[in-house]
Amino acid sequence: MLLRRSIAVIRRILLLVTSLYVIAKHLRGPILFGVVTVMLSCDRAVTVQEIIDRNTKAMGGRAAIEAVHSIEVNLHISDPGFEADGVYYAARPGKMRIDVSTAGKHVFTEAFDGQRGWEWNGKESTTASLKATAALQHGVELPGKLFGLHELKQRDHHVDLVGRENIDGINYYALGLTLKDGYRTTLYVDPNTWLITRRRDIRPLHVDIDPTPTTIEQLSSDFRTISGVQFAFAGSETDLNTGKVLETSQIKSIKVNPAIDPTFFEKLEER
Repeated sequence: MLLRRSIAVIRRILLLVTSLYVIAKHLRGPILFGVVTVMLSCDRAVTVQEIIDRNTKAMGGRAAIEAVHSIEVNLHISDPGFEADGVYYAARPGKMRIDVSTAGKHVFTEAFDGQRGWEWNGKESTTASLKATAALQHGVELPGKLFGLHELKQRDHHVDLVGRENIDGINYYALGLTLKDGYRTTLYVDPNTWLITRRRDIRPLHVDIDPTPTTIEQLSSDFRTISGVQFAFAGSETDLNTGKVLETSQIKSIKVNPAIDPTFFEKLEER
């Protein structure tokens, strides 16, 4: 009985080998190459450069992203106990300014002129602290406003692949981004869309108001195409240690390449 079973198993193996040979004989040229490529791609790990390339394509492509020289973003900001409207401006090579209004009145401005930060409190302008200046600069350097993920290396920043991380059922690619001043954050690329939909780092929400650092997660959603480039129209920031939502933002409109006078980013009293 055992001998008969062994012979039967051997015959099935020989039949399988013969079938595979026949299939391989007919699958030649590009078809066979395509099958092999798919099989290999399933097993091969995705590199950080491939993730960057896929994100760049999903965002609209190199040409469209690099054609964004300036932006003007109208948004509504909600903090616990505080509602405001803002207009965020940014321009290459890395300047920004945001004007904040409540009840239709301009009450606050903060900006980075490319060298230093400053703020206006409704009465006077003051130079921002070094930490506040760094936070403003970080915000404009991060991908999603002016610059694409593919541009960070040439701006002396470093991107590395941390690994995969499953969050809310999505197995993200986690990218570690180290800006040239040493600031470190983690970007989460959704493998379904190849867009960056999460960011996590340890920092204060508003360093000059409360300098206490905490682990903050920023969510980006409602991506829309403006001038061929994807922009997130909704965002939120949550303290992961407490689960408290620190801030939400809803974008009303985005203008790409508005004309902005270079002096617009300079300290108000110096203009």
